[in-house]
Amino acid sequence: MNLLSILLTSGALQDTVASSQFAQSVAPLAGGAPAESYFSLLLKGGWILLPLFLLLLLAIYVIIERAVILSSLSKSDSVWFARVNELLSENKTEKATKFCNEQPNAYARVVGAGLAEANQPVEAIQESMQSEANQQINRMEQHMNWLGITASIAPMLGFLGTIFGVIKIFYDIALTNDFEIATISDGLYQKMICSGVGLFVGIIAYSGYYLLNGKIDRIIAGMDKYANEILRTIRSIKHKNAEL
Repeated sequence: MNLLSILLTSGALQDTVASSQFAQSVAPLAGGAPAESYFSLLLKGGWILLPLFLLLLLAIYVIIERAVILSSLSKSDSVWFARVNELLSENKTEKATKFCNEQPNAYARVVGAGLAEANQPVEAIQESMQSEANQQINRMEQHMNWLGITASIAPMLGFLGTIFGVIKIFYDIALTNDFEIATISDGLYQKMICSGVGLFVGIIAYSGYYLLNGKIDRIIAGMDKYANEILRTIRSIKHKNAEL
């Protein structure tokens, strides 16, 4: 009876020791790797992140600057055009032209260019308005090419940084013959940061490019609308003057 008790006690002690050792060995695994901040992860991306951040700043600057310019060029209401028609009905073409040139929007500039040639044939008026419209379009599209370049180059730069990182990982493996999964995955996730940042910058630039282009298209449509309306008004006035 005593022997049985001793054996049972010994077995219980061995189970307790084994459980304690297992818990100690599993504890580091359960704890996992220490958490890292997003900034520290970005720093591990390498030198390729520097041009990517510069491209991000460039894209943000161009988007904001173009948005402000387009907002000022598209500000319009029906009051100014009604005033132009009123002046034209009173045969005050010069005042109407001056009034248009004082307006900040692109529509008034195009109409003003046509009114400046109001005494010329209709074809000359159309050419004048078309020339002014082209100048306004060129003004609106300034710096837009930088957004297109950024949207194309940023993802490729990020992928290039990842490729450099993978090359370095396998080069180190060839030198040390250390082919552990932990070594490969640690280096690889750091270099994948480059691809992530490149895609993020590309998405920002791509989105800004197409949103701003949509705004430009709407302004161009507005310029065509006002140009056609003022052309009809001028034709009507010329027709009335010819009948007198």
